[in-house]
Amino acid sequence: MRKTQDFVMNSSENECLTIGSVIKVVDIHKDTYKGTVRSFDLSSRILSIETPSPSVAQLSDIYFFNLDYVANIVILEAKQGPAEPLPHVNVTKIAQRLAEQERDRQKQKSYIGVGVSPEGQRLMNTISKTISDCRWHNHDIIVLGEVTIKPPYGPKDLECVDGSKARPHIKKIVEKHCEEEAKKGRGTSSQR
Repeated sequence: MRKTQDFVMNSSENECLTIGSVIKVVDIHKDTYKGTVRSFDLSSRILSIETPSPSVAQLSDIYFFNLDYVANIVILEAKQGPAEPLPHVNVTKIAQRLAEQERDRQKQKSYIGVGVSPEGQRLMNTISKTISDCRWHNHDIIVLGEVTIKPPYGPKDLECVDGSKARPHIKKIVEKHCEEEAKKGRGTSSQR
């Protein structure tokens, strides 16, 4: 077993960490990873390996290592010949995923109330899991633009526009939430 420092300090050894080589990496926490080298950059001291995903058959997991935190590297199979071409990366798809994640992050931020009670925030978290059309208006929770839940956020604190069919459904969500909170010993003040 060679120490990481041996690979980094001895330039001829660096040739052994070619893309496609199968290696075993032991980090400073004694965790062991086995996989195929996908990238190695001596100047930034970064190594990445690819391992088959344990959960999905056709996917792989990629691990990145800062060599400052790697204790040992063992070359199990050295890659001979030219490196395999890297797989195609669909930049458009990645950009779409990033944009979608940013929209989700912004939406999650809208679920955070400023100056609201912990009970109110927990109720908002519960409602937002099933109904995405909810927001804060000062200390009130507005759901579907039709139902307003005012502090102290109990089932009796719902106000609704005339003719709304959403009230019974939202009331059930609030009642169930209050029951769960009571089980945890955190009932809303309107239930106490």
